[in-house]
Amino acid sequence: MRRPACSWSASALVIVLAACRRGDPSLAPGGAATAVHPASPGAPAGGNTSPSGQVVTTGGEALAPALALRRAQGVAAMDGGRHDLARQAFAEVLDEAPNNLATQALYDAATTAMLAAQSQAGERFAGRTATVLPAPPWAYALKKPAPIEPGPAPTLVPVSESANAIGDDGEWLARNGLALPEYEVPNPMRGEPGTLPPTIPPTFGKYLLVQAIHQDGFNILFYGADYSGGRFVAVQREDSAEIVALFDFEAYAHAPGTSAGERAFAAQRATWAALAGTVLFVGHAHQADARGGNAFITALDVGSGELLWRSAPLVANAADFIVHRGHIFSGYGAGAGPGHLYVLDAVTGKTVGKTRVRSGPDYLFLQAGRLLVRCYDTDYVYELRHGGG
Repeated sequence: MRRPACSWSASALVIVLAACRRGDPSLAPGGAATAVHPASPGAPAGGNTSPSGQVVTTGGEALAPALALRRAQGVAAMDGGRHDLARQAFAEVLDEAPNNLATQALYDAATTAMLAAQSQAGERFAGRTATVLPAPPWAYALKKPAPIEPGPAPTLVPVSESANAIGDDGEWLARNGLALPEYEVPNPMRGEPGTLPPTIPPTFGKYLLVQAIHQDGFNILFYGADYSGGRFVAVQREDSAEIVALFDFEAYAHAPGTSAGERAFAAQRATWAALAGTVLFVGHAHQADARGGNAFITALDVGSGELLWRSAPLVANAADFIVHRGHIFSGYGAGAGPGHLYVLDAVTGKTVGKTRVRSGPDYLFLQAGRLLVRCYDTDYVYELRHGGG
């Protein structure tokens, strides 16, 4: 479930995605001659009119009422400028009625409109200047307390532990009704334009959008050279699309003493982030080895980029971490080797709890007062108890 590393450029992304069409990657959106016909006096009776004014035959597959309603919802989303939601609705209809040509044409039109909107957002964003952050401390450091509400220290009380099938992360997420709060970003390897709202730029200059987290009215956007993680992190208001912060973390990439031979595979990139009031928490890690100088969480003032604190190393290389009631839950480990869960004080960054697990943690979720942890080969459930209660 973790993102594979690849080296697609932004220009390659544009070329590949321009050719994407559901069910036929060799055709550009809207390019199916068998589905769309120019409007003319001789056009087939009973056809539908596409957004471009073309007449579309419905083919041999009629829609059930529920599917017709879902398609109508997609059309309404297109009218509202949410081509991403429209495309999703039409895809759901096509999953059930793959031969409905009218819906295919609408899907193609929504894809074309979504790509155009993404391109325009990228052009507007390209001229922004990022705040270049200085090199951080490479050990625990507290510059000033983070201005967030503190809470009683939690204790993790074991509820269950069970072996998993290794690699069935998707099934575990679905079984527990879980999903990371992310949009699907454009992925040129699959020829997919993603599910971004039209206001999120898919590129920042030559850098690709590699992760898009949505949280409490904000989008946290990671841009990098490949999918190993982000060099730049932007914070965007969801309602107005205003970019309120844009940070360049290049100085966070290499710990002191990293040799020239290690730099290519030991670059630490932003892997997760969370916003709490005016504080941006950002995790940086690489998967090369388990030495120190790696896998930190850093607390920054979102307005200025000022460093508030930095955690101890080797506390956070799971896919996510959680900010909850003045504390941060994170995980560190690699594969089948033993790992640990950590509890950090979100005000100071100090480690206040450490729990050993059988293998490397991959995902952490809070659900109904419990912490669900997916590790490499074992699944855990913990009850949260605060202040010893």
